[in-house]
Amino acid sequence: MNLLRQLRKTLTFGGLRIGMELARRTDRNGVVESMRRVLLALTRTALPLRMRLAKNMKLAGVFRPGLLDAHFARAVDQMAMLAHVFRAGFAGSGCPEKFKFDGSVRLLEQAYAAGKGVINISPHICGYPVYAPIISPRIPCSIYLRRNKDPRKMRINEAIGLAGKGHLVYPPKGATRAERLQVAIDVLRRGRMLFITPDTPRKAHQGIPVTILGRTVYFPTGVFVMSMRTGSPVVPTVWHWDNGAYHIRYGQPFEPTRGGRIKQQVESATRKWAQSVDAFLHEHPEMWWNWLDKRWTRIIREG
Repeated sequence: MNLLRQLRKTLTFGGLRIGMELARRTDRNGVVESMRRVLLALTRTALPLRMRLAKNMKLAGVFRPGLLDAHFARAVDQMAMLAHVFRAGFAGSGCPEKFKFDGSVRLLEQAYAAGKGVINISPHICGYPVYAPIISPRIPCSIYLRRNKDPRKMRINEAIGLAGKGHLVYPPKGATRAERLQVAIDVLRRGRMLFITPDTPRKAHQGIPVTILGRTVYFPTGVFVMSMRTGSPVVPTVWHWDNGAYHIRYGQPFEPTRGGRIKQQVESATRKWAQSVDAFLHEHPEMWWNWLDKRWTRIIREG
């Protein structure tokens, strides 16, 4: 099993690097769109992958006809958007035109205008690697990049962030939890916006229990700890695909109360955000990038 997993990772990273290089070396929109069509065709014939995805969605209670193809369409679209960014730069990629803001963006703008920095969070939903440069024309946005143990994936993540003109921040190698928090806090104290996707499951001693898809999951509380320390509000974000565009909406900010009990505020805010993520996944399950993630697969199947 370890050999098969290692082979899959090698093929995945090799394919990503090849795709990135092909996109960089072509100035033709049609080449990337041809790659999109090939990938979509592969997802329709990759029976083991489809069976795994279907089982996860059924166990999570969200499966419905057409959902597999809808999810793969969004996942392939994320890869195509990134390829267009490598091909033509962010401004010429066509990505900005695919995202639409509604009136709720004022919640983010008002939170940022307070001058304490702002933490913008979302789950891992398809399109998240290009979100930061989408919002940056409105609000200067930094991306918190977790250090991956696999240097190949780390290099790919960095290349994606830089291709999108992202301002990347990440902790030094071997950083402690306190040092990781400090890297993010420094961004906020400079008055910038920090974008984080904090729906990565943790071990029981590293987070607090929340309920997602009917399962108990341990979520990190770091974003709300940072909020308490800096006074920066936390603004949740989601987006979904409809009528040829991704529609972004923002939720009410979490604003820390000075003098309150920090642990209670942090845990309450984390659970409230988890509830909103759960509601979003039931409403738009096709949007979640993590359906095939090995950690989430284990959580869904052991639940």
